[in-house]
Parts: sequence; structure tokens; C-alpha cells
Amino acid sequence: MNGRPCVIVMGGGLAGISACERLSRNSGRSFDIVLLEGRPHLGGRVGSYYDPGIRREIDTGQHLFLSCYTDTLTLLDALGTKSGLVFYDRLYLPLWDRDRGLKPLDIPGSDNPIALAGGLLQYDGLPFSSRLSFLGLTRALPKNDTDVDHLTAHEFLLRAGQSESAIDRFWELVILSATNLPSRKVSASILVRILKESLLKGGSHSRIGYNAVPLSELFVLPAMKLFRSRGVAVRTKTRITGFSETSGRVTEVSSSRGVLQLGKSDHLLSALPPWAFEKLVPLSMHNSPLVEQMSRLAVASPIVSVNILLSDPVNLPLITGFHQSDLHWIFNRDAMEQRLVPEARPWFDWSSHPEDDFYPTQVISATVSGAENLLSLSDSALGELCMDHVRKIAPQTTTSIKSVRAIRDRFATPVLGVGQSTLRPEPQTFLENLWMAGDIADTGLPATMEGAIRSGYHAAEKILEALGER
Repeated sequence: MNGRPCVIVMGGGLAGISACERLSRNSGRSFDIVLLEGRPHLGGRVGSYYDPGIRREIDTGQHLFLSCYTDTLTLLDALGTKSGLVFYDRLYLPLWDRDRGLKPLDIPGSDNPIALAGGLLQYDGLPFSSRLSFLGLTRALPKNDTDVDHLTAHEFLLRAGQSESAIDRFWELVILSATNLPSRKVSASILVRILKESLLKGGSHSRIGYNAVPLSELFVLPAMKLFRSRGVAVRTKTRITGFSETSGRVTEVSSSRGVLQLGKSDHLLSALPPWAFEKLVPLSMHNSPLVEQMSRLAVASPIVSVNILLSDPVNLPLITGFHQSDLHWIFNRDAMEQRLVPEARPWFDWSSHPEDDFYPTQVISATVSGAENLLSLSDSALGELCMDHVRKIAPQTTTSIKSVRAIRDRFATPVLGVGQSTLRPEPQTFLENLWMAGDIADTGLPATMEGAIRSGYHAAEKILEALGER
């Protein structure tokens, strides 16, 4: 190094990007920042590329945003791209049920508890008795999320008075979409945190949003521009191969481009997924609790995304969810790119017609969370699965598939099951200058964009404290 302290960040996904954004805010800082990324670009699992078959830029995975994603909004503010998100004035989602068809979940943007109760009660996708049981959820929430970490989300919901039918026909889709795991596999503490920060906190915290521009334009390209202006050294195509430790400190990092020596004032932040981190640790650390934690967290759950160009436009909602189905969400890409939002209605209007919020599109995207059963399907088979679901909500359509592109992310998120709170690491590790961020960090959140970004910011704050720079 050049004599100044240096913070080396391993991994250029959202956790690494947010960490570098926070570390680099002070132009008069007394330390250097180096960001190492094995791929040719930043973003990790968040990105986009031009697909000639679909004839436009497509995301590597379609994402939903929530207004409670405060750290995500902070990062986008810094990147200057927050205008690339479009938020509804409320939580509005048309949801398809095999027995009741398409019914809108319409929760007002007001934080008034009466408005929340009214929105839940008028959701016609479930029997009224099931909707009524929603109102008891607040009383069932523990003060500390970890108090229910020994339960699955399914077990917690049953104890909270939710019926098996309500779980299968409502909560399962919520949990799968938020955690990438079914309710019988994910820790209840994750669900509790989601409910506390979004739906049950008030309507202004659970408004739905989507990206109207490709994810690369939202995160990746502006991050590169920002880091150039702030003097962050970004080294892409630099695959980390290992690191060494001596006397309780990391002393060097090895990569495909050579070795970086760490001095007494230097720090190393890992923003890598657990299955990547555990391959880097030296033999001297193999019996450490940290490596045991990483090994137990290094089980991945996949996501499959499907992008389709249709022969003719079809009228669909902006976003449609499917209960008890092999496919979970369909997105109307043309409407989203035009920055459309559903028509506003008063929360007490029990006669709303979801078909009023259908818009024509020739490009659709679909996602399946926890998609182990679909990984082996061909692109054409996945395309037909999507078209079966399009016909459920637009039965008169005669459109067909012109082009289909499926993206299979086998290592989308770590499995955060029962007991996960004892495994997820705090930012500071047992090595004095090794810090942790990423999906597995102890944010209490599932492995979402918000969780990754929050972990990066949290770790950066702790490093700044250690450097005396806060």
C-alpha cells in the first residue's frame, strides 16, 4: 500500500457497493478504498443486458421494491437514480386464486390502523373469516424477533390464528416472494421482521414500487461513475483466491491479479456470499466458529426468471401474483417502462374492478422463487408455463410466444431457516481487521436488496468507527 490505511472490499454486489458508498462520502478521508470484483462488472446478482430475441434490455431478475426499503432509497439518492423507481400510492396487487380468480389486495397508503384493517377485510381472495383472522396478527408479534427463531414461519402463523387455508392461499406467496423459501423452511423471525417493517407498520411503509429503468442503469453504471469521482479503486475481473491471517489479523489477500499486502492499519470487508467466502479461508481458520457459520449458511435457494416477447399485445395488470401455483409473479414490462401506476380508489370502495388496471404489453417477465423444481425445464417449457398463467387472467387472448429467455440463478439466496439468528455474523469478526456484510449478515431481514444494502452500510459504519473517521 502507499502508507495510508486501506479498506479492501471483496465483492461488488449491492452490499459491496453500499459499503463503498458510505466509506467514500468524506472527500477528506485519511484512507484508501479498493473494491475487488471477479466479474467484468459490479452489481453481483443485480444487473441487466440487451437480449436480441426479446429486443430490449432485460434484468437478470425482476424485483419488487417497498417504500420501507430506506437504505435502498439512501443508496439510490447517492447514485442519483432514485427517479428510476416508480411507487404506487398504496399497496395494490391483483392476486389470482384457483377458486376465486383475480382479486385485488388494496391497502391504503395511510398509516391509520383503520385503513389497514379496511383494506385487509375487503380483500375478496379469501373467505371473510380468514380475512378477519389477519387482524389478530399484531397481537401475536413478539417484542424480539429472535424469540420465534425456533419456529418456522408456518408454525408461527398457525399459532397466530391463521388457518391452513389462509396460509396456502395468501401467506405462502408473501413468504416465498420475500424470503425465496416456503413457509415450512424459513425462520419465523424473518417473517416477523418483514411484518414489523412493512405491512403492520402502516400503509406508507408497504407501498409497492418497481424499477422503470434496467437494473444496470439503476445501480451498476451510476456506482462506477460515483466511485470514479470519489477515488474508489474498482478492480473488476479480479477473482479472489484466498487470504492469509497471522496473530489475529488478515495479512494478505490473493487474487487472480496478484497479492495485496495488508498493514497494521488496513481492513478487509467481505461482501461475498457464504459459499464463496468459505472457499477463501486459510487452514488456520477452518475450525473457527465463523467458518462453521458460513458452512451452515452456504446452502442456496434458486430463482428462475422468464422473459417473453409476445406475437401480439395482451392486456395484463402491471404486476400479478399467483397463489398455490408453480409460477409466482408476472410483470407487464411495457406498462412498467411507461411508468404507469394503478388507478387510485378510496379504501372503502368494495366494488372496485381490477380489470380497470389492465394495460397492453408485448413483453412480460415472470419469476419463481424457491424454484428447485423448475431448474431442469427448458426455456420453451418455462415459456408455456408462463402462457398458461397469462391465459388465466386474459382467457380471450390469442397471442403466442415469439421469443423466450429464461435466467436460472441456482445460487440466488442463502437458506435462512430455523435458528438462523445464531448463525448470521455481526460485522466485526474474531479477526481484528476482518469484517462481514452481504446476504448472511445479521440484519434480521431476508436476503433481499434491502438486506444486502443495509448490511453494507452497517459494516461500513463499524469500519469508520475503527478508523476514527465517523
